[in-house]
Amino acid sequence: MNTADWSTGHRIDTPKRAVKPPSSGITLWRPDLVLADRTQRVSPPRQLIMPGEPAFRPEAVRAQVDAAKALLRSFTDAHETFEAQAARAEARGQGAMSERERVFAAMETYRVKAEMDDVLKGTMRKMTALMEGRSVR
Repeated sequence: MNTADWSTGHRIDTPKRAVKPPSSGITLWRPDLVLADRTQRVSPPRQLIMPGEPAFRPEAVRAQVDAAKALLRSFTDAHETFEAQAARAEARGQGAMSERERVFAAMETYRVKAEMDDVLKGTMRKMTALMEGRSVR
């Protein structure tokens, strides 16, 4: 082949942009990208002074105290009522002339005490709910 054929043949032009080789899928370590482990994350610093939340405001505390007082007052009233009923039933049993009246008085006493237990359980549930409501923030 002579040099004249080369000049008339196809000429190879240089590319206008830089040619990138195909990616291998491997990325080399880049020091500007560092990811921390989940265990090394630092929690934000805890504030020494907490902002005034609604549960800490005086009117909220006053409402909670009033609710507790009302609940205890209603329990005290119920206790006095049941205590008077139980005393009447026991007195009826002691002054009974027949066995039937004594049994009826004993049943009445047990019924009053069972009602008192139910009121006590209900009051405990309500007081527990009030106490849990105070700790929820």
